[in-house]
Amino acid sequence: MANPVEFGSFYKLLRSVRDGNEVKSKELEWMLAEYEHAKEATSAYDELGQIFCHHGVMELYDYTGTDDIKYINNLDNSVWDYLKIRMKVSLHDFMIKSMLDHAKQHQLTKKISSRWNIETDEIDTNIEDLAKYVTEGIIEIIT
Repeated sequence: MANPVEFGSFYKLLRSVRDGNEVKSKELEWMLAEYEHAKEATSAYDELGQIFCHHGVMELYDYTGTDDIKYINNLDNSVWDYLKIRMKVSLHDFMIKSMLDHAKQHQLTKKISSRWNIETDEIDTNIEDLAKYVTEGIIEIIT
């Protein structure tokens, strides 16, 4: 990727919510709303990463059936095993596939390429790694 991207403020908020900070929960909701369309992005990969952060958390909620991050964090391994059987895929693979499907469905590579004047091939080369990066960050904090 051209410039490294990091989402430290996002992960910090997610960690605070996981730990039960109700005030930070509202902040996370606002951040996720802003990340959905990534209008404040500073680069192509920042934009795509913000969208993936939003989408990843929404898919976490979908996968687990709840939007209570503190509750999700306290799920037993047996529940995660059950969810993997029920969904027929691990959370990790579910989130990555969903992010990539979302990007394809909404032609994000083409739109971001045009907006940031970057080759679509470059984005296509890095999009899966970015999806993995965001997914692994979310899962590391949540599970």
